Amino acid sequence: MSSKPTTTHKCSFCNRPRNEVKQLIAASDQGPFICNRCLKESWSAIQVAEAQATNRAEEPLRKPVEIKALLDQHVIGQDKAKTDMAIAVYNHYKRREAQKKGMVPEGIEVQKSNILLMGPSGTGKTELARSVARMLNVPFYVGDATRLTQAGYVGDDVESLLQGLIQAADGDTERAQWGIIFLDEVDKLARKSGRGATGYRDVTGEGVQQALLKLLEGSKVVVPRGMNSKMVIAGGGGADVIDTTNILFIGAGSFAGIDEVVMTRINKGSGIGFGTSERKKVEKTDVYTAVTEDDVLEFGIIPEMMGRLPILTTTLDLTEDEMVRILTEPKNAIIKQFKALFAMDNVDLQFDDGALRAIGREAKKRPTGARGLRSIVEAILRSYSYEAPSDPSIEAIRITEDVVNGTAKALVVRKAEQAVSTG
Repeated sequence: MSSKPTTTHKCSFCNRPRNEVKQLIAASDQGPFICNRCLKESWSAIQVAEAQATNRAEEPLRKPVEIKALLDQHVIGQDKAKTDMAIAVYNHYKRREAQKKGMVPEGIEVQKSNILLMGPSGTGKTELARSVARMLNVPFYVGDATRLTQAGYVGDDVESLLQGLIQAADGDTERAQWGIIFLDEVDKLARKSGRGATGYRDVTGEGVQQALLKLLEGSKVVVPRGMNSKMVIAGGGGADVIDTTNILFIGAGSFAGIDEVVMTRINKGSGIGFGTSERKKVEKTDVYTAVTEDDVLEFGIIPEMMGRLPILTTTLDLTEDEMVRILTEPKNAIIKQFKALFAMDNVDLQFDDGALRAIGREAKKRPTGARGLRSIVEAILRSYSYEAPSDPSIEAIRITEDVVNGTAKALVVRKAEQAVSTG
């Protein structure tokens, strides 16, 4: 160890002089030097990095039945979508296990199968993908297709999806290359007039689909580090080269209007007038189960992109019963969240069965699906969330069906009264 630092020496990291720190440690007579504050911060950073590495320890690959059982804990209903995703995810990450153990036969390349997830808004598409990523402990990034534009136009290039995934992996590019990218609103990239529309400038439609092809299929992409992908990579910025071969892409969208495409296909040749076959109708709830790959192409997704999203699965409109189950059954159910919030103020929040049913019925009327449940519960509890924290006499609050319908106030139990009274 070197001689004791003098008052003229400074910390090589924070540039603080010797007289402003408790201790200055020298590597040699001429430095470099590190102060006690920087040493403490460095040690904390090392501990955080080690903890993250421990948390990233890979879980053993679960079988499709196990994956679906875990998804059942987070998403209510949607058995078809959960089964399809469980199979696709298992086969995708089984490739990783096979590569590690050298189990892939020589000369055979097992390619990935990306997923196209269709369904009405608020039916659990994003939560399905998020739950899979959480279960597998892999980086997960949600991108919005409506923000993407062709290279050279104002907006985000497709490479921004990879930037987001790298950030989700805390900068670990190796880990990012086995992550999941969830591309929402992919239906908004459809060509404006379906499969026959060509020969026009489409900044956010077909051009973006073409740009996505290299990512979906698997290629090495240069991703600027810490800057917008449109900017020139300068000497200080740098870039990462990401191989997308093993990144699982899940495209999702409501595909509003595809019911017309399905109806046209089903009734093709029915004709007009007497003697023609009767036109068939498809109920709104059955549209997504009737969708075929050809319908998606007619809707405006280009064949090249459709070919790189080989697994087509759907979520369906939620029933009233499923809405009620979403309120209470999942691990992170909305009612459980609000009960926990009120419990922090020593208030027991209660919901009658009739109240839960009324909330589910109201959500069913709204076009936002399960997303409407939280806003309904928030509105019901607004006044009680405001008053209860400042009133220590409140022991319990009971929400009835009449409260949800707006015809009564909640029943409040106060500690002093030991009885139920109206709030």
